[in-house]
Amino acid sequence: MSSKPVKEILDQIRSAHRQVMKSCRKLRTAEPDSRMQLLFEFIERHEEEFNIAVRHFEKDAGGNGQLETWLQFTSEEDINENLQQIELTADMSAEEIVGQVLAFADKLIATYRDLAATTSSPQLQELFQDLVQFEEDKQKQYAKMMQDW
Repeated sequence: MSSKPVKEILDQIRSAHRQVMKSCRKLRTAEPDSRMQLLFEFIERHEEEFNIAVRHFEKDAGGNGQLETWLQFTSEEDINENLQQIELTADMSAEEIVGQVLAFADKLIATYRDLAATTSSPQLQELFQDLVQFEEDKQKQYAKMMQDW
């Protein structure tokens, strides 16, 4: 079992989201296909929405010690290893890119559920449950987008 403070966990997850956003921005600027540009823009927007949501939580939780709470989690892999495995490249199809993003979301959902289950704090449980819902909603949007593709 691993344990880390909530702030460190959120920072690691935010870092992984930023990496996805940077990759999409780089790929979008070099992409000639306008549909692929829209896909990258869509992914970037979702990653930024995550960052905004976490910043709001941190602002609200900063004064009450929630960010300093240490959590144990049962994930077999370290959070950092689990989240750094997404790689988007220019030679990938839209389906492959969305597949990578959905696999990333699956890892996040498993991590959030694990973290929600290990804390006794109602505020942290709510945060991680909200993040599960955020990722599940994102998955539904990607599935719909790919049907329309």
